[in-house]
Amino acid sequence: MKTYPLEIESVGSDIYIAMSRGHHDPDLFMVEAVKECPGWFLGGPVHKWVKSVPDRSGEFSMRYVFVEPGTRGAWPATYCHEYGEGYERYNAAQKAQEAQ
Repeated sequence: MKTYPLEIESVGSDIYIAMSRGHHDPDLFMVEAVKECPGWFLGGPVHKWVKSVPDRSGEFSMRYVFVEPGTRGAWPATYCHEYGEGYERYNAAQKAQEAQ
C-alpha cells in the first residue's frame, strides 16, 4: 500500500475544508491542520476515499469526489471541515490565545 506524507491542503470554497492524501492518525492530522489553517475552527477528521475529477465549470482545475473504497483511481484521504465534530477541542489552544 502506498504511503503519503501528511501535507495539509485547503480544498473548500464556500466552507473551510482541509485534506491530506493518505489515512493519517486523526489527532496528528488535526495538529497540522489547525497549525496550517489558523482561525478556521476545523474539526471532525475522517478517513475517506477520494477521486480527482476534472472540473467542467472551469472554476477549479479539479474537484474531489468521495467514492467507495476500491473505486478505480481512488486514493485515501484524511478530511475535516469548519465546525466539524470536536472543533472546540482541536482549536482550544488557538481560542485561548485569541482571548488574551
